[in-house]
Amino acid sequence: MNISSRTRHAFGGAPKIAVGALLLAALSSGVAAASDVWLYSGRDFTGAFARISRSEANLPIGAARSLRVATGVWEACTGANFTGDCRRLSPGDYRELGGRYGDTVMSLRDVTYASAGVGYAPARIQLYDRTGFRGRTMTYEQSIADIDAGSRFTAASAIVTGGTWEVCTDYNFGGRCQALPPGQYNDLGSQLNYRIVSVRVVDGGRPTPLPAVPPIAVAPPPVAPPPAWNNDRVRVEVFTNPNFTGAAMTLDNDIDNLRNSGFNDRIQSMRVFGGNWEACEDRDFGGSCMVFGPGDYRRLPPQLDRSISSLRRVGEPSWNGLVQGGGAYVVMDQGAGRSRHPVWLYEHSNFNGRTVRATGDVADLGSSGLNDATSSIFISLGTWQFCEDSNYRGRCLTLGPGQYNEMPPGMNDSISSFRRVR
Repeated sequence: MNISSRTRHAFGGAPKIAVGALLLAALSSGVAAASDVWLYSGRDFTGAFARISRSEANLPIGAARSLRVATGVWEACTGANFTGDCRRLSPGDYRELGGRYGDTVMSLRDVTYASAGVGYAPARIQLYDRTGFRGRTMTYEQSIADIDAGSRFTAASAIVTGGTWEVCTDYNFGGRCQALPPGQYNDLGSQLNYRIVSVRVVDGGRPTPLPAVPPIAVAPPPVAPPPAWNNDRVRVEVFTNPNFTGAAMTLDNDIDNLRNSGFNDRIQSMRVFGGNWEACEDRDFGGSCMVFGPGDYRRLPPQLDRSISSLRRVGEPSWNGLVQGGGAYVVMDQGAGRSRHPVWLYEHSNFNGRTVRATGDVADLGSSGLNDATSSIFISLGTWQFCEDSNYRGRCLTLGPGQYNEMPPGMNDSISSFRRVR
């Protein structure tokens, strides 16, 4: 639970032993101090950003490539729902996440008190049917697939005193789910309020004895909100080989002809740091074009690989006319021509096979011929949610701009609906 602002202020000026006593009292009653982390979609704290203070099974910006941990200890995982490779990050700046660990983070959870050796109480969540911990209440100590069960109970706030709980908007732990570690949540937000129908324990905790005086970590000063974009931070880096190798060039302004640059029809990978950039196959921004948002593109899709002759920064593009008949998607055979659709779902891994190319939400892929058939995804703009059931139900995966040459465990050949969330 979050400690009140008055109590947190008292921590700042209290002697060390007094702080320990206060923390011990708080932990004994199931209270935990708030933790804080900034997420960025690009390296070096660039791109889309978000600030979170509780565990997130699917990050609000899709994928993070750099982090600033202000307070607490966080477990960062390369897969959604705390899967994949995970490691713990203490307060500090993480300009990039590379090496064996991988360069993106898809989920984060607060493990401050687990890492400090302080044991959790047994798993327990208390739900209230009004915000601010008011109204009727229901308490659970084990997973339940249907919390209504005829009681017509709905939740708008919660207190978790033990374990990490996942609260979901559909029965049997489906729909939109949010992980709640020990803490106090006086408003579950518009996406969850009055919609929770199932809860389950995802980390039951371990009832270990509390130490006499918990260790005290000195947190750095709070991180100020990131500044507005400066022109020198909005740029695109292009490379003549895949995986950001070969000759490189950085552009922070439009270029209408790459002919004399040594990069004409040679670009195979690129990184976008801020803004949306339109890459075109002909000079003067002619021919087929595609818009790329902030992110890493290790290998351009075949339709633009070694075909770019001009680049420029653009705003949010218009998708009018991309899909005949006003639909949201079109199915194209392997080897089909270039197109500007911002999201492509491929039938096979490594961007092979037929594609579903979309400009907006698709609630059901049943009639596409490619339902439950997605093995890789390319996104040039926006953050998208991909779900295993129609109407955005079941397990979902959130991805930002970039290339995903294979799906994470459990999600291959399982996508039935998807929508843009940012």
